[in-house]
Amino acid sequence: MNEPSLEAVVLYLADDGIRHLYPAGQQTVAAQWDPDLDPHEAIIDTVAELGLGPFMVHSTSWRVERKLIVLTFLVAVERPERIPNGYEVALVARAELARGYATGPPPHVHLSQVVEHGLRHLAWLVREDGAIHHALADWSRALSEYEPEPFRAFGREPGS
Repeated sequence: MNEPSLEAVVLYLADDGIRHLYPAGQQTVAAQWDPDLDPHEAIIDTVAELGLGPFMVHSTSWRVERKLIVLTFLVAVERPERIPNGYEVALVARAELARGYATGPPPHVHLSQVVEHGLRHLAWLVREDGAIHHALADWSRALSEYEPEPFRAFGREPGS
């Protein structure tokens, strides 16, 4: 039986928006998972080992890749004083959501769509979940651009 694989999409808030920090040539930070640990702990430990300060971890998606289950987490970190060696930074751009089927996933999902989905979900959680609201208080303006998916799906504005 194949073990799940963990990956982190590392994000931080900059003056011009949300930034994505990633290893050169890759899109995410891979984490080893010890089944005796909660996967969130493995993600926190891996990101902290880069010299970054994770303060919010949210599992945002999963997929099957090369016969492995890959769990993807959005990880908000304090704005780094320095970028780790071998890492790059990009401004997060908006993306259309990947749409699947009622009984299965979309045929292809780009990481930008995973990030879009995750940020829309965080925009909702920041309104509904006290812990996320507190953790992402400084992100409220950046997240306000992301319409929480449950509200969009029902064709109404948040709070109405």
